[in-house]
Amino acid sequence: MSNSDNKDFYFGISDSKIYICYFETKKNLIKSYVDFEIPDNLNNNLNFKIISNLLKLNIRKLEKELGFFLNKGNVSIKSKTYERILFSIRYMFDEKKLDEKAIANIVQSEVQYFRTLDERLSIIHLVINKYIIDDKVFNYLPTNMKFKKIILEIEFICLSKKLIAKVRNLFKECKIDINKIVSFDYAKKFLESEEDPTMCLSANKIIGGANSLEIRIQKDTPKKKSLFDTIFNFFD
Repeated sequence: MSNSDNKDFYFGISDSKIYICYFETKKNLIKSYVDFEIPDNLNNNLNFKIISNLLKLNIRKLEKELGFFLNKGNVSIKSKTYERILFSIRYMFDEKKLDEKAIANIVQSEVQYFRTLDERLSIIHLVINKYIIDDKVFNYLPTNMKFKKIILEIEFICLSKKLIAKVRNLFKECKIDINKIVSFDYAKKFLESEEDPTMCLSANKIIGGANSLEIRIQKDTPKKKSLFDTIFNFFD
């Protein structure tokens, strides 16, 4: 069997089930998938080896069906640890050029502050819902302007840090590299009326840029990375 780029593989993980989905890229549709029940849940450390073996078994099952190896993919997680945390931050300057670097520096300082407040959570998505610049409201980052006062309305989408560590260890055990971790509870809001039992359709949509307000990280793109990509790559 040959190796695949695997950017079209998605794993949907809940407390009771794991799905492995392969997408038809051009149509953004699931071409093939397998699923299996897991004993108890991921929080039970005694089940780790059992779940790992089941995951390996079902990966091999899908590989045999498709005719190539799976070695990386994206992961969508449905968890009770899901939290949305909203911040409104205000900065004053003598006068400053508004660009990605200025915004990235502000947001980075807030992320570091958040980490000192709550060590339980890992930031999975970061969304800037609103920019208020010298009392003018924008839902996008304007360019070619200077400012003195800025207010950012920021939303952190979080999951348990322990859960994320377990998921990473699970895939490491199976020799699978994770491209991106997605919160299903966040991503499903952008699926409109479609159902998503595998948790992978919504993940595919959010990674594809469904929320233009999200600061996205693209670690594996060959093009030059933006400041946002560089500064916020710690989410992964």
